[in-house]
Amino acid sequence: MAYEESPEYFAEHFADHAVNVELLPYPFGYPLLEAITPVGVLYPFDRCAPPAPTGQVELVLHASVESFRYRRHAPGIEELSGGRYRLKGRVQAELEPGFYLMDCGLPLVLASEKPLEEGMDIEVTTEPPLMAFRMEGRL
Repeated sequence: MAYEESPEYFAEHFADHAVNVELLPYPFGYPLLEAITPVGVLYPFDRCAPPAPTGQVELVLHASVESFRYRRHAPGIEELSGGRYRLKGRVQAELEPGFYLMDCGLPLVLASEKPLEEGMDIEVTTEPPLMAFRMEGRL
């Protein structure tokens, strides 16, 4: 399954699902962002060219599903070992085949090779890494 044509295409394609975060400073060329989000601090892999700005920015957050189960939880994101995350929330919509919008306290674009049921509460373990696509110039 091809997840993207380019980082710019992916960011533009899913721009309606971006979330406003605060990016903290980091060393030039470091691939992880430190983002303060509505659900806490996340460390997504930056898919865009450096340097990343600091301060308020919009990100499209994206993850690939490693495993999932339908289970009711309060929305949230938990960092696991090895660059994985546990996402808890609801499948809002199928955006296109293989891509789903999940509300886990913030909008997140999920890629899944197995179909996910819209409107269902779900717990997802992601494959590493959680990815961020910066929406340059939108704020």
